[in-house]
Amino acid sequence: MSNNLDYDTFKTTLHKLNTDDTISSAHGILCGFACVKPDLTIDNWLNEVLISIDLQNINEKNAHQELAQIYNSTLSQLADATLDFQLLIADEHSSLREQAGSLIQWCQGFLVGLGLQKISTNDEDVLEMIKDFSEISKLDADVLDNEQNTQDLNEIIEFVRMGTLLIQETLQPSKQDYISPDTLH
Repeated sequence: MSNNLDYDTFKTTLHKLNTDDTISSAHGILCGFACVKPDLTIDNWLNEVLISIDLQNINEKNAHQELAQIYNSTLSQLADATLDFQLLIADEHSSLREQAGSLIQWCQGFLVGLGLQKISTNDEDVLEMIKDFSEISKLDADVLDNEQNTQDLNEIIEFVRMGTLLIQETLQPSKQDYISPDTLH
């Protein structure tokens, strides 16, 4: 079952709402927050992304429904044992500059999301990954559209995607890997 979200479909969602975040940074916040808060609700996330929302306003209500779709799909992807998780960033049909810019915004949001709860880990891989995400969030989005830069960016995107899953799994080991002591008898 694919829960993939299309960047172009959702990139204007937040334009209708009271926020300075882009959809990529908001998705990064959601993913980072989900890594540190196992009982994350949509309201927890939206309270970090939105200044306010008026559900009586039809545009804001529609935007809220789109954000709920992002929330539900993302949590489902993060829990998927087949690693079917995707960043909500510009895809290969966008310019390399837009792809790089949305990846940088996503990483910035992810770091914000992680910072919303105390991280308690001494896992060196996770700490190194967080440091790497921080470095990626400082990259320059002004990249030339050429094949080498495209390949490099795709490798960074895959690194961030898999790093997110590593961080999430380390900070919140999945229940499916848990073996009850009762089943060992």
